[in-house]
Amino acid sequence: MEHIVLEYDENTRTALVVATSGGHEPVLSGHASPYIVADGYDFESRSWGAGHYFTDIAQAKIDYERSCRHPYPLAEGKLRGDEFCTIRWCRDDVAEAFSDFLSYPVPATEKNIDAAIGQLMAHDGFQDRSIEDGWETISAIIDEDALDLGISTKQGADFYRDAFGLSSFTEAVVWPSSDRDAAFVMTSAVDSEDGDLAVYKIDAGLIGDGEITVDDIERLGGKRELCVYKHGLDGIEAIRAFANRVAVDRFDERFGVNNLYGELPDLAPTLRKVTEGARTAAHKPRDPQAIAAAALSAAEGGAKGAVELVGNKR
Repeated sequence: MEHIVLEYDENTRTALVVATSGGHEPVLSGHASPYIVADGYDFESRSWGAGHYFTDIAQAKIDYERSCRHPYPLAEGKLRGDEFCTIRWCRDDVAEAFSDFLSYPVPATEKNIDAAIGQLMAHDGFQDRSIEDGWETISAIIDEDALDLGISTKQGADFYRDAFGLSSFTEAVVWPSSDRDAAFVMTSAVDSEDGDLAVYKIDAGLIGDGEITVDDIERLGGKRELCVYKHGLDGIEAIRAFANRVAVDRFDERFGVNNLYGELPDLAPTLRKVTEGARTAAHKPRDPQAIAAAALSAAEGGAKGAVELVGNKR
């Protein structure tokens, strides 16, 4: 293949090359990916062992710098011409943006970091905007929805996003358990000593006809399933782990509850709505005569079946 060596690293024997036509122009037709990061490049034979192929020179350059184990890409922080200041971002900066500057934290996997760098490098004016706005520019460009959140289901991913979307204790999200015999409530914890995100579970039989706020759930017999400082590393991982549990199986049936006047919202109407079937069964009056008749009928049916079974035996 005709090519030009753009850069070469002696320590790793890695070359950044571009496929050419006529010895001087990149081959943009006939070759979908003309820019190549060539591992084990040999100048004598003008060949290499393995290559990574790119359509975008910026992506190829990033891969080349990483293959050469250079800590910083592109100009390596050196000033040129009349420059008096330069800005440089590294992969650790992108990882920090994932946890501290996006709408919700994203796992800093190698795949996610590569994808985010691709989004940033493809954005016109990224360097100029970075100098002006710094972290705000990165968070504005990166599309979190295009990255892997490390959540096993869509409902879990929705729960994870909503967990970081709650901004005050006057907001809550309610959803039913998998068999609708209980309800879950996600809200900002009122007692800040335990954290700023809590998930409670309350059985349908504990939900009466009166008002219920977050403060009432534990008094009525409900339990905390999760309570964390959501912006801390441990809290982020705890929320991610919770999002992968069965507790969010029916999160697509969630309801938002809020109080516009800055007070704890009344959760009771929504709790009753999501557990209506189980509450009806739990509060349905029991008829002793009907229960006795049903038991007698079941017993007679069982005895008759046993006799018939014996009589039919040969």
